[in-house]
Amino acid sequence: MNAKTTILLVDDDPGLLELFKEGLEDLSFKVITAHNGVEAKKVIETEKIDCLVTDITMPDMNGVELVTYIRGANNELPIFFITGYMDYSREVLNSFRPKAVIFKPFDIEEAALLVKNHFLRTR
Repeated sequence: MNAKTTILLVDDDPGLLELFKEGLEDLSFKVITAHNGVEAKKVIETEKIDCLVTDITMPDMNGVELVTYIRGANNELPIFFITGYMDYSREVLNSFRPKAVIFKPFDIEEAALLVKNHFLRTR
């Protein structure tokens, strides 16, 4: 894997965002962060990203709305959902074909390795 693999990491929890960013950077990913779907949309419009890791429940534009927007333009982008809630329909989430749904609280290193392993399998 090379350092050019760019991950867009979206979560409204600044502490989790920073820790997860560090965990992904430790595995040689380039990480761009956003605090909600509106910020993430702006990043997507200006940057080439290789993967999206997004929280589902966020203000302004949630993760499902963000992925709906992305799937309109890039149907093949690997997506990982993060959530602290079990009330999302598995059918709805699976309709977006996520690589994984990561439930909070989670181990940052394990979650970062989950993302890395996706790229190792697809290369």
